[in-house]
Amino acid sequence: QKWDAIVIGSGLGGMTCGTLLAKAGKKVLMLERHYVPGGFTHSFKRKGFEWDVGVHYVGQVGKSNSILRKIFDYVSDRRITWEPMGALYDQAIIQGSIYDFIIGRENQIQKLVGYFPDEEVAIRKYMKLIHKAAASSAWFFGEKTMPAKKSKILGRFLRRRFENFCRQTTFEVVSSLTKNPRLISVLCAQCG
Repeated sequence: QKWDAIVIGSGLGGMTCGTLLAKAGKKVLMLERHYVPGGFTHSFKRKGFEWDVGVHYVGQVGKSNSILRKIFDYVSDRRITWEPMGALYDQAIIQGSIYDFIIGRENQIQKLVGYFPDEEVAIRKYMKLIHKAAASSAWFFGEKTMPAKKSKILGRFLRRRFENFCRQTTFEVVSSLTKNPRLISVLCAQCG
């Protein structure tokens, strides 16, 4: 048979790529070595335990006009329904102390300031940096979708801001804002 594209792996990336190609009228062959497609979207059960290996929650999809929501709607033909997780979406437990992560940027800032009242300046600086890094990532990843000629001309400029954030580890950045080891641990708890 003749295929326009062969996609190896049926995880989120492979499925998305295959779907977009098929929506563009291409004939796609998707190959998967596991007996169930889905990659890291699986839940596994072993010896009475169950766990998820991939994405546990997705932000920005509750807003119908967000870019991420629009992408999911397009790829799934609006078949995905999203369930809110509630105000408390995660917790870090560090040496027996519990630190909640809640929805809303200012809400989270206030929660962290409640845990670390002397560190409000560092917390606000960190949140501002996170926001800037996330905003610059759109240009970085957008450049990856450009035709080669445009990317060669504009790519360096579009990648520059995000790449500046990538020159240090999360630990190095957070340590430049505070010397409080517990706050550093809490702020790094959700960083890959």
